[in-house]
Amino acid sequence: MKISIITVTYNSEKTVEDTFNSVLEQTYSDIEYIVVDGKSTDNTVDIIKKYEPLFKGRMHWICKPDKGIYDALNKGIRLATGDIIGFTHSDDMLASPDIIQKISYAFSSPSNIGKENINISGVYGNLLFFSGKKPNKIIRTWTSKPFNHKNIKYGWVPPHPTLFLKKEVYKKCGLFDISFRISGDYDFMLRIMKDKKINLVSLPEIITKMRIGGKSTGNLKQIIVKSMEDIRALHKNGFRFPLFTLSAKNIRKLPQLLKR
Repeated sequence: MKISIITVTYNSEKTVEDTFNSVLEQTYSDIEYIVVDGKSTDNTVDIIKKYEPLFKGRMHWICKPDKGIYDALNKGIRLATGDIIGFTHSDDMLASPDIIQKISYAFSSPSNIGKENINISGVYGNLLFFSGKKPNKIIRTWTSKPFNHKNIKYGWVPPHPTLFLKKEVYKKCGLFDISFRISGDYDFMLRIMKDKKINLVSLPEIITKMRIGGKSTGNLKQIIVKSMEDIRALHKNGFRFPLFTLSAKNIRKLPQLLKR
């Protein structure tokens, strides 16, 4: 089972080596690594070139201008040849050297995670937020819950940075809507979670360590923009009471701030 991991970079010289190393140290061997650079003006491309031979033919990268992160992610998806596709952003790291092995096992052995005789479309897990250069200052942990279609209208979503999906899901449901600046992942997850034939399962492991300060975890202005885009995504996907769902979504985050 080939797993494609996509990293989008743009002027990421300060953090991207942590990302590359977390992919490079994975014990799972059948990994295709795709890096999509948005024409960085710092040393990011030099770092990509330095790491490319270390992946021994498993890294493929492009460097072209894009129309934002979701356009870049779409480019990566189109390039991916793996059975499974996941993302590790240039501020993030895979949590442990064996986490891709565990994700592969979850897809191939659903009974191991309490889901027998179903066609698994995707696997997600826990997300750790940290600040600083290394993940030793933990800000919060997003502990995932089992997937339930009924909980979507009550604000539940899996943490997108941990979500690994079969490529067939993108063929069926489409790619990211590039009209969104921040909430394209939320819009996409709403779209796939409405489909009753798509089954997601929770892996009780920290999959990704995410450095705070990105577009969705940044300053107050970015948070406001994200909230407005979340409402638009809910409207677009046919939710009758978007303010209720968004409020419930935000309330669900409170335990993460209290429990570190």
